[in-house]
Amino acid sequence: MKSIFRNCMYQGKNLYRDKSFLFWTLIYPIIMAIFFYTAFNGMINIQLENIDIGISSENPIAFILEEIEIVKVHKILEDEINEKLENEEIQGFVDNDLNLLVKKSGVNQTIIKEILDQIKQMGSLNVPMEKFDFTVNYISKTNQKADVVIIIFYSLIAMVSAYGIFPGIVTVILIQANLTNVGKRINITPLRKNEFLLAGIIVSLILNLLSNGLLLIFIKYILKINLFTEIKYSTVFIIMGNLFGVALGMFIGASNKQNENTKTIIGIMITLVLSALSGMMSPNIKIELDKSIPVLGRINPIAIITNNLYRINLLGSTKSVSEGIIVLSIYCVALISISYVFLRRKTYDSI
Repeated sequence: MKSIFRNCMYQGKNLYRDKSFLFWTLIYPIIMAIFFYTAFNGMINIQLENIDIGISSENPIAFILEEIEIVKVHKILEDEINEKLENEEIQGFVDNDLNLLVKKSGVNQTIIKEILDQIKQMGSLNVPMEKFDFTVNYISKTNQKADVVIIIFYSLIAMVSAYGIFPGIVTVILIQANLTNVGKRINITPLRKNEFLLAGIIVSLILNLLSNGLLLIFIKYILKINLFTEIKYSTVFIIMGNLFGVALGMFIGASNKQNENTKTIIGIMITLVLSALSGMMSPNIKIELDKSIPVLGRINPIAIITNNLYRINLLGSTKSVSEGIIVLSIYCVALISISYVFLRRKTYDSI
């Protein structure tokens, strides 16, 4: 235990002297969060305002529309319709047959259509217009988070949690005599590799989790975006993402003879590709992949974390939690085991 603690202290100091580690785990995630917030700020908080609907004076649903708080009814003549739509004085015109005429698509136009669909549904059920329930809130005046944008932030968190890949690479490099002077010293001492690797996993997890915590604090208190409603399961997946990142970093570090910079570039490329497939670059990519290759989302570790964070916090569903934890656990155990086998087989003719 004393040996592991000493190794933890040494590796912790070593990592925080590493400028590339500080950049990728502390600075880069915050830069990405600021970039996403700046790019999608208009979509994150959509506040509904009054919706202007044009109708004729003889429209049979005029009294229904006038009872809906968020709707402002304008009774206009037929020859004024195009002009008022063009000038955006009204967002849509509803004729006497409940057909909707719009100039463009948007949130307000979608809401008008939903209102008309509900009214038509009541009519198809032979419920008299006079008995229409005006106490029902058809529109909830709340600030709605745009789900496709939130997917991007969950994917960012998933990617950053996997940034344990960088300290994982450093941990393995430190015990390779052909790559570092430290590795040469370690290999001529009676230091046990398994203890050194265990200490590296512990330190990498702790430091990367601290970095994740700083990013989450920044998102919540500086950007004012509340992503988490279910803390317990969210924390589990963030920790599993960190462990996966460390395991993948160890695998990359142990499986090839490239130098540290090349191994780091490989790690960056892998995390970026996995993150892009999970919806970070564009939610539409994820949506299309889920439709055409659904199994990809079930085996992509970043997508597993992203999907579960989304389902747990926005949909309140824990249906896929167990499956996600099992898959991530298999990845972690397999990668760490293979890495250890690679390192045990390494021998050097001279040091």
